[in-house]
Amino acid sequence: MKSSTEVDPRPGHAPGDIMPLRDVMPQHDVVCLHGGGGAGEWFDHQLDALGARAWEPGIGVALDVAGPPGQMDEWVEAASSALYDSTAGPAHILASGTAAYGAIVLAALHPEQVKSLILGDPLVDMSLEGFVATLRRVRAPSLVIAAAPDIDTDISIPQSIAGGISNGVFVIIDNTAVPAHQSRSHSFNEWSRSFMNIAEGLHTVTQTQEEYSA
Repeated sequence: MKSSTEVDPRPGHAPGDIMPLRDVMPQHDVVCLHGGGGAGEWFDHQLDALGARAWEPGIGVALDVAGPPGQMDEWVEAASSALYDSTAGPAHILASGTAAYGAIVLAALHPEQVKSLILGDPLVDMSLEGFVATLRRVRAPSLVIAAAPDIDTDISIPQSIAGGISNGVFVIIDNTAVPAHQSRSHSFNEWSRSFMNIAEGLHTVTQTQEEYSA
């Protein structure tokens, strides 16, 4: 097993905790979406480091990918309504585990609300009807980060999710436990911060091109 400071030679792998610290914070709102209660504790390492805020659904709206029909729609619309209440414009959306599926649906249905999408160790059933088509509808730049505790870790699901999004990027953080946003928060946050800043730069370039063409 490699030490945490070595870079795995396979494409997409990240070094351990040797990412350079950048002081540039994202200009847009950063919102961490959770499937149920306890969002503040779940994203404790992201709130201050990324200047983020946590959102969780109201009582009775907990997200379960195997839940009853309509539960996903209810969760997504609740998250969308919360984002509309913000005056900061489109947000960088961060979600992990089961909430990753909801974040993907949110980005597909409400693209105007999502500046970028960051998914940590997503727990998604790729065989769900319509899931692949939903991935193709996501237009926001998307970063999928997966923890790999050992060399034999199955990373096929997060890799497939990143590959199914047109602007998807896949990163693996080696020698760390799931979920990476907690077990290797420094690396996770640095990848997230850098990606969000890139997404904002791409948005600025696109706006400038549209204004020039108008």
